[in-house]
Amino acid sequence: MTSLSRIRIGRTQPPAASPIPFKDVLRAFPPSLQNDVCEALLVREIKQEFGQHFCLLVSSGKAALVLILRALRKLHPAQDEVLIPAFTCYSVPSAIKKAGLKIRLCDTGAGSLDYDKEQLAKIIEKNRQDNRILCVLVTHLFGCPADFEGIKAIVGEKIPIVEDAAQAMGEETSNKKLGTLGDVGFFSLGRGKAISTMGGGVIITDRYDLGNELSCLSKNLERPTASDNIQLAIMAIFTILMQYPAMFWLPKALPFLKLGETIYDEEFPMGMMSSVQISLMHNWRERLQRHQKARKRNIDFWQESLPQTISPCCSKIKKVSLVRLPVLASTAKDRDRFCQKSDENGCGIMPAYPTAIHQVPQISGEFAGQDFPNAKHLAECLMTIPVHEYVQNSDRMKILDILKQ
Repeated sequence: MTSLSRIRIGRTQPPAASPIPFKDVLRAFPPSLQNDVCEALLVREIKQEFGQHFCLLVSSGKAALVLILRALRKLHPAQDEVLIPAFTCYSVPSAIKKAGLKIRLCDTGAGSLDYDKEQLAKIIEKNRQDNRILCVLVTHLFGCPADFEGIKAIVGEKIPIVEDAAQAMGEETSNKKLGTLGDVGFFSLGRGKAISTMGGGVIITDRYDLGNELSCLSKNLERPTASDNIQLAIMAIFTILMQYPAMFWLPKALPFLKLGETIYDEEFPMGMMSSVQISLMHNWRERLQRHQKARKRNIDFWQESLPQTISPCCSKIKKVSLVRLPVLASTAKDRDRFCQKSDENGCGIMPAYPTAIHQVPQISGEFAGQDFPNAKHLAECLMTIPVHEYVQNSDRMKILDILKQ
């Protein structure tokens, strides 16, 4: 339990934020006013923006991934393994297990969020013999574009590629929108993502067989009740108020909220996107552009100002607006010291995920004898710097002072 003597009261930056305009939250009341017309309009807008034939709105990014994997398994019943990076969000392996599939890991490159290409090539070569891989997940972690073309060249045409663009909605690489590069892609609309509706997930694909299978599976998903919608709208108001830096110290001090904790959980709900979440996507393109502009401004500062002892993990930092800026400290001890000083000063520097995937306690037994040293190094030394629109120049200078110490 948090000690009262250790609670910091004062301006505190959330690690990530995608502010929802208060007027958009008010529009979500009462939820009963929303109808199928709003959903159809949002689906049409997303299809047009991303140039895809199919779009499905579900309850979360995790639910989106589960649905995608189940659809792929229907199309390829003989394959049961999903290949993912050994360092990624815990939501990914939990979704794979919920879908009833097996996790296959590939290490990341040294100091990189992307696959180790040499190891990836060996895994794909071995799969030509046993043919167990259902799909390869390409992850744009924190919004940093993965080397899709390099991965595609190794994976080839036979294995489907699922694009995890949960944190990268609206970003591009080589003038192509992330989420549209593979066979199917998905976005998350949770707190701190590229744009937020207090949860929700979006699936897009141009494959008719996959799109039709996804549509069939979605018919079994329940829609939120009026009570669920009202609770969500109230939570949205609370979040809007509490994520302001002047107020964020309060929810951060409440241990039962578990802010910043990474939890492995296979028991998450599966459903369709709620009418409140659909309403909160009002003017989503304009909001997304505003978020991106603010984040890019902060990222440009760090591009010029990071101390030499701190290494950025995103090779395409010049071209994107990340939801959080991932950087590597020289040692785990340095990373922990930076995060502690940030905590004391309310600066929002945070570790990323506490372990590599093969070290997650609930599933570590499945990877006995396997080692992924680069992913383990990321878990020990990676931290993220806030770059959202609440970050001001004074906040950047405070963070810079900590990083220079």
